[in-house]
Amino acid sequence: MAQQEMQAVFIADDDEDDRFLLQLAFQEHSPECQLVFAEDGMVLIDTLFQSPFTPCLIVLDLNMPRLNGFEALTVLRSNSLYQHTPVVILTTSNSLSERQLAYELGANDFITKPMNLKLLGDIVREIRQHWRLDACL
Repeated sequence: MAQQEMQAVFIADDDEDDRFLLQLAFQEHSPECQLVFAEDGMVLIDTLFQSPFTPCLIVLDLNMPRLNGFEALTVLRSNSLYQHTPVVILTTSNSLSERQLAYELGANDFITKPMNLKLLGDIVREIRQHWRLDACL
């Protein structure tokens, strides 16, 4: 019998408070998901290549040092391992041009970060349902 692949949600965000709030929201609304956090796009790429987990979803902030969300998305989509992995941009930006660029680069969704934990929980529930994270074990 083949060994089942271990999957995780990979989240790249340079804001420690946002990472903490995402962790709380996932614990409450999608507790079965293993989360792997990165402080920027460079750490995300390194972590993906070294992790025993396969990403079932990647969440990217746009405004990060060293390798921003657009740059990280470009690297991900140029690698055959991640060409079909769902990528959600979760950012403070509500810029139409940034939304359009994210989609052109291969993002599957673009969500503006909410202002409170309850709204973030609603977003995590929607992400869980849309990307079938209940299967991300």
